[in-house]
Amino acid sequence: MPEALAPPLPPARRPASGWLRQLATGLALAALLALAALGDLGWDWRLRFWTGTAHPSELSPGPLFEAARSRGRLLVGVREYPRPALPGTPVRPEPDLLDAALARALGDYLNLPVELVGLPPAERDAALAEGRVDLLIAGAAQQPGGTDLPVAARRTEGALLALRGLALAADAPLKGHSVCLAEGSPYRRELAERHGARVRAYPSSIRAIGAFLAGECAALAEEASLAGWLLQQPDWRFYRRLPLALEPEAIGHVRLPAAEPQSRRWLAAALAEWRRSGAQDAALDQRLGELSLDVLKLGAGLTCH
Repeated sequence: MPEALAPPLPPARRPASGWLRQLATGLALAALLALAALGDLGWDWRLRFWTGTAHPSELSPGPLFEAARSRGRLLVGVREYPRPALPGTPVRPEPDLLDAALARALGDYLNLPVELVGLPPAERDAALAEGRVDLLIAGAAQQPGGTDLPVAARRTEGALLALRGLALAADAPLKGHSVCLAEGSPYRRELAERHGARVRAYPSSIRAIGAFLAGECAALAEEASLAGWLLQQPDWRFYRRLPLALEPEAIGHVRLPAAEPQSRRWLAAALAEWRRSGAQDAALDQRLGELSLDVLKLGAGLTCH
């Protein structure tokens, strides 16, 4: 039987590309199984793994915040101002909603209750230096030595509103014109330095809006979504949006009493987490909602004291 004498055929070899595909598939499956095994740690852990950022609970807060832990509460200096109320009605200044939301978030990261300390601009530096507050949240302040609040994920543009009949130069439409805006506005520097506008800052957005409606300024600078909402209101039919987009800088500024490295690292991680988690956007949504309500109150004849 000649066929019995024939040497056995060697096993068929698979193309090298087939082995490579199998190897790639195996590696991908192993990666998916590894992530699944870490599922109990949550999506935030995986996000930090890929981005290299740390949650504030994973860091030492540093001596400046440890002092607050020893006291048992976090003292935070914030902006405060009255909101529209009936004429003759006694009102008390209220903390800025964005400042208050951030202060409470920092307290949560430290597992501490928060005491909000409303401070007028003239008292803020002294309160911080004298230890009356652990930190200061006061809008986009110009003082050095602080940590900027990053621009929110969903808000990247400011808008300018003006009367429809306002005559503006084509090459430099804002040069020499006054612009109403709120203290700590992220558009202030661009308006003054790039556009040559005369900036007039007010304690709050509602005060800036009221001043603009009263004719104290030629234009109003505000967040684009609020500006769009204002133009939909019947009382704003005589106004228009100017064809200029404003790019925000930092939307706020947090200052510590000293430039202590570990405390600043912890604060930077806390601010990054506040933004990444969506809490910053939620706080801005609430603030814009309350501001819209204040505008309606203003239109109904209520005033800011």
